[in-house]
Amino acid sequence: MEQTNVRFPVPRTGTVLARRTAAGVGVAIVGLLVVQAIVDALNVELGASGPMTPFAAPPLIGTTIVAGVGAAIAYAAMVKFTNRPVRNFVAVAVIVFAVMLVPVLLVTPSMGITPAGKGLLVLYHLLVAVPLVGFIIGAVDL
Repeated sequence: MEQTNVRFPVPRTGTVLARRTAAGVGVAIVGLLVVQAIVDALNVELGASGPMTPFAAPPLIGTTIVAGVGAAIAYAAMVKFTNRPVRNFVAVAVIVFAVMLVPVLLVTPSMGITPAGKGLLVLYHLLVAVPLVGFIIGAVDL
């Protein structure tokens, strides 16, 4: 009989996955808002302002929630359809992260975002991706 050691516990119910996702989203939002407050306090020139700026609280919070929902759905699909959901989810998360950086690098210059703003957007992507993945796969326990 073969025994498998599970490094990260796979959630057995949707409630567990929802709780993990909510925790990841919460940590990500707090991280984003703290960093944005520091950037605002230092008066860093980001090159984008107004209601459509990606550096305002509503877009930061909204996109983080959408990312959390998408990540939870992707992980649930990995659990249902693959034998190694954690490994596959992390691989997909890395690919999605890389793809999400393409607009940061290619579209932001047309929006007038400065190099500091681009760097901040990359940091924001990390601040969302790391807690989401960590909490959803169970690497960070509640």
